[in-house]
Amino acid sequence: MSMKRLLVLSVLSVPFFFFAPPTPTALFAADVLPRTKIRIATAAPSLSYFPIYAAVQKGFFARRGFDVEMIQMAASLTAAALLNRAVDYTIIPSTIATAAARGAAAKVIMFASVKLQHTLVVRADINAVTELAGKKIAGSGFGNLVAYEIQFLIERYKLGPKTTIINAPSSIDRLIAVQKGLAEAAIIAAPADIKGEEMGLKRLIQMGTLLQIPQAGLAATDEKIKTNRGEVIEVLKAAIDGLEYTANQREDATALIGKWMALTPTQAVKAYDSVKDTYSRDGVPTLEQSKAYIAMLAATAGLSADLPAATIFDFSLSAAAAKELAAKK
Repeated sequence: MSMKRLLVLSVLSVPFFFFAPPTPTALFAADVLPRTKIRIATAAPSLSYFPIYAAVQKGFFARRGFDVEMIQMAASLTAAALLNRAVDYTIIPSTIATAAARGAAAKVIMFASVKLQHTLVVRADINAVTELAGKKIAGSGFGNLVAYEIQFLIERYKLGPKTTIINAPSSIDRLIAVQKGLAEAAIIAAPADIKGEEMGLKRLIQMGTLLQIPQAGLAATDEKIKTNRGEVIEVLKAAIDGLEYTANQREDATALIGKWMALTPTQAVKAYDSVKDTYSRDGVPTLEQSKAYIAMLAATAGLSADLPAATIFDFSLSAAAAKELAAKK
C-alpha cells in the first residue's frame, strides 16, 4: 500500500468528535459558569407557584446564569428568612406584603397566579351554593385566605348567621370532613379537589371565577431591588419563561405536575386544566387584582383597606423584564 493511501486512511480513521465544533449547549454552558447562587423560600408544593418551580426544573434559571436552591419552610417563616437574608427571594407574597405594610423594607415584585386556585367542594347531593345556608363549611381556622373565601360566600349568597365554619387544617382533612358528614362543603386547594371527585364529592365552584386574588409570586427586599436590579430582572425573566412554558406546553407541563404532585396522568391533566387560566402572562397583576389582594389582606391581617399599593408592591421590574423578553421575539 502506498504511503499516500496510508495517510488518507489514517485521517479518515480519526474519530469524528475530535473535529466536531462545540455544540451550542456546550458553548452556552461555558458562558454561564460560574453561576450565581440564589435561594428561594417556598412553602409546601402548590400549583399556585408551579410556573416558578417549572422554571427551575426546565433550566430557565440556569440559562440566565443562576443556580437555584428552593428551600421549603413554614409560610409564616418566609418573611423573616427574607428580611434576615437567609434567602434571596420568597414565593409566599402574603407574609412579605403584611410585613411591608407594617414598615418592613421589602416588596412583592411579581405574581405567578393571579386568580384563586381553590374550589368549593360539596356533598354530591348539593347543587347550588344557596343550599349551604345553615350548614357547615370546612375551612382552616380564621384570619386566613380560606376563611376570607368562606365569609365571601356567606355574604354573597346570603347564607345567614347559622352557617358555620369548622376547622380542618389541610385540604385533605377538609375533604375527609365532608366525606364523613362533618361538613357539607369545604374550600379545597388544587389539586386536592381532583381527589375529592374521586371520593364521590362534587366540585361546585372554582373560586377564581369569583375572586381574582393573586396567590403565589416572588418577593425581594428593597435593598435587593435597588442595588441588584440586573439580577432581579434576570430572575424575573426566568419566572416569566416559566409562565410561558406553563401556558404553551400542556403535555410536558402536565407530566411535570404529575411527577411533582405524585398524581396519576389523568389526575395531572385535570389539575392542569383546572388551574391553567389562573396564571399571569407577565407577572404583573391588573389594578383590580391588586386591589382584591389588598382587600383580602385588610380582612385577614388587620391592615387598612386604603393601603397604598406602592407600600407592598413593585411590579416595575416585572414589566421591564417582560418588555425586554418581548423585544427579543
